Amino acid sequence: MYTKEQHYQIDIVLEYIETHLDQSLSLEHLAKISTYSPYHFQRLFKGIVGETPANYVKRLRLENAAHFLIYEHRIPITQIALMCGFSSLSYFTATFQANFQMSPKKWREGGYLERFPREYEDDSKKSKQSRKMEKELQDQEEYNKFQWLNLEKVKIVELPPFSAIKRQSVGPYTEGVPNAWEEIYRFANARDLVTEDTFMYGIPKNNPYITPPGKSRYDCLLSVNDPDKLTLEQERIYHFRGGKHAVYEFEEPVDYRERNRLIECYSELYSFWLPKSGYKYLANPVELVEVEPIPGTLSLRCKIKSIALAIEPK
Repeated sequence: MYTKEQHYQIDIVLEYIETHLDQSLSLEHLAKISTYSPYHFQRLFKGIVGETPANYVKRLRLENAAHFLIYEHRIPITQIALMCGFSSLSYFTATFQANFQMSPKKWREGGYLERFPREYEDDSKKSKQSRKMEKELQDQEEYNKFQWLNLEKVKIVELPPFSAIKRQSVGPYTEGVPNAWEEIYRFANARDLVTEDTFMYGIPKNNPYITPPGKSRYDCLLSVNDPDKLTLEQERIYHFRGGKHAVYEFEEPVDYRERNRLIECYSELYSFWLPKSGYKYLANPVELVEVEPIPGTLSLRCKIKSIALAIEPK
């Protein structure tokens, strides 16, 4: 229905939105980036993304704000509102209330636990709800909050930058992602782009506790050593910036069908390891992926070897 060039241009706009949420993102400005007229851009964007540009921008701003309110206790709510592109605290509060059915203040003080499985353990600010939970846990038999990860095995690693091709899956993380990996792997393998040095990184773009499953996006990146080989393919080249990451390697790679387990692993990294590490997160998490042919079949097996958080010192 839509051409490769149209998808390419909308993808450029989506990336621009993600990195400029604190700025004015008018329809006219975004249309100019897309190279289309405002009328054509709006129709094209809604057709490909499933939301109008204005609704998409507002949702991303709210989701970013919800994340900051949990993991950045030292940043005032007013500053978070401005960081996420809201023009005033009153507008932010009303919009947040309408979307999450609670005020930003209540969300920060523990209201988010209605969606999240565990408290972000920042001892500098404990909510009434978290203190109540702690008391309930003390009344139970032994409780081991580290159900999935041995956090002593988290390593600080410099991931290398690289050029890559991309496929994106839109929808629940429990569905569709292996199909995107299969598509990009077969494309690259048929062009002799897959080598022993190839990196395959998955990037979940949304927090599943905040974003509706049907709107969640997942990027599949496959590194290419010689992007010039793809000049005639009309294949857009992406750039993974690399940098310092907290990496947890699984003893056995995790199947994509075990997404609930992965979500729990992320929750433990964010809630237990991160606040006591001396670091703060910088961007979406990264999943180091392996894609292998299943012997005797034409099918592929996709599994996650490690998960990583981009970090820098607080």
